[in-house]
Amino acid sequence: MLSTLVFMVSFSLTAQAQHATPQLLKEPAGWAFERFALPPVFAPRFPYKGEEELRFSPGMFNKDSTNYFTYAFAAQLDSTTAISQNEVRNYLLDYFRGLCSSTAKDRKLVIDTTKITVSVERKRGTTNDEIIYNALLNVFGVFADGASVKLNAEVKVLMNTAAKKTYLIFIASPREKTDDVWKELYMIQKDFTIPIQEKKG
Repeated sequence: MLSTLVFMVSFSLTAQAQHATPQLLKEPAGWAFERFALPPVFAPRFPYKGEEELRFSPGMFNKDSTNYFTYAFAAQLDSTTAISQNEVRNYLLDYFRGLCSSTAKDRKLVIDTTKITVSVERKRGTTNDEIIYNALLNVFGVFADGASVKLNAEVKVLMNTAAKKTYLIFIASPREKTDDVWKELYMIQKDFTIPIQEKKG
């Protein structure tokens, strides 16, 4: 519980915009929620403007939980009509280096951000009209003890070219994708749709 409060307070202090009502990730309702503006203050040179919403699984901040570091976020990138595989990788790398560096400093943890790495590859078996990437991230558990964490992740890309917006749906867990927790993560990925108010025509 304490770790959760530390996390939520940290984001509340650094977020540029806060909204109590979910606009992008309305589920799972039982998972903790956060929303903030992009670029985040922990990564001021981040090249995208927009909004991000996050959902944290119960146990996300408890290192002894099977749901440790299991969460999802949806990012709305404004004035963006395409994003390449390499740009997805750079997005995650800049994001997590900034997040881990800022939070470690606040919590007086010592980490080496040069050891944060991200690899991204197109997911096999997807349909032609789907853009989904498998990602592997080496990060730090800065909301627990600062130890290294290897995250299995996926990033789905959706575009609304008429509104000039791109959406990234990120799901992640240290657990293998055969673990039951991925059933819920995949539901988040599958159920996400471009917000109705963003659609044109």
